[in-house]
Parts: sequence; C-alpha cells; structure tokens
Amino acid sequence: MKKKADSDYVAFEFRIKKIFAIGISDEILNEIHKFPFPVQEMIVDEFRAFEGRVKKGKISPGLTFLMCDCLFFRQYLLPCRHIFHEHLYGATQLLTSNAWRNFQQIFDEARFEIYMNHELVDVIMPERTEAERAAENRHLAINELMERACDAYWKVEEKGNSEQTNAFIRELKVRMDSVLNNRC
Repeated sequence: MKKKADSDYVAFEFRIKKIFAIGISDEILNEIHKFPFPVQEMIVDEFRAFEGRVKKGKISPGLTFLMCDCLFFRQYLLPCRHIFHEHLYGATQLLTSNAWRNFQQIFDEARFEIYMNHELVDVIMPERTEAERAAENRHLAINELMERACDAYWKVEEKGNSEQTNAFIRELKVRMDSVLNNRC
C-alpha cells in the first residue's frame, strides 16, 4: 500500500509541482511551468547557463528562427541558452506564445520518448531565400568572430594582469580600426 501511495505522489508531483526560480520573468516562468517538473529543471538550468553567457560578455548568437545546433537543443528540443540569449538580448523575439506552445506540444505528443528515441520530427519552417540564407551566414560569421574576440579577452582578463589586458585591448583596437577604416 505504501508503494502505491508513493508512486501516486510522484506521479502527482511530476505534473503539478512548479519550480521556483529567481531572476526569470513571470512570462517565461509561466511557460516553463507548463512542462513536467523534471523538464522545468532542465529549462531553468539552460536559463542559468544563458545568464552565465551574459556575465562573460558574450553577444547574442544571432539566431533568426527557433533552431540551434547546440547539443541541448538537438537532444531535447527545448529552449536552450542560445535561444534565451537571442530572445532576451538579440534582435529576434524567438520565444513567442506560439513557440512555447510548439515546445509543449512536442512533449505532450511524445512524452519522454522524444528524448530517448531520436526520431525525425517535422517542424514547419518558412522557406528562406538564398539571399536570406547568405545574410544569416554572414551574421553568424560576424557573431562568431565577436564571440571569439570576447573569449580571448576574458582569457587575458582572468589572468589578472592589467598590463596584458590593456595591451590586448590596444592591439585589438588597432586591428579593428585598420579593418573598419579600410572598409568604411
């Protein structure tokens, strides 16, 4: 009888329990609460990883649609740190109510099987022109260069040597000015 009561309690908590998370807007948290508790924990962990990206000075990834190549997104088909970053700091508001509904629908239809059986899932995406794809690739290339520059800066900064940090900034400025002055 105790086992039955325990399993009923776990099943109840699986769907009913809501995660508490400081620093996440009510709008986003309300959408997260529509998932089972273990999935809520995964999404909040990704939100915290997004906050870590911001603290490191990383720029938004420049995503233009709800698709990311990171392992988390490919594995779980849930909003990842990059999608949160783009939604909150980028040019594209990716996490619309319709987008959240699609994430929830994927889970409701397939349950955890979607995470265990890697099957193809049809996602309706608007067709993009060659020019749009080329523009997106250029945008991604610039974002990657900026992210690499930020990563290099933080590696120097973490060493705590202000002379090295200032020298890095001076060299980066000279090189950037050279490129920008020759192109503009």
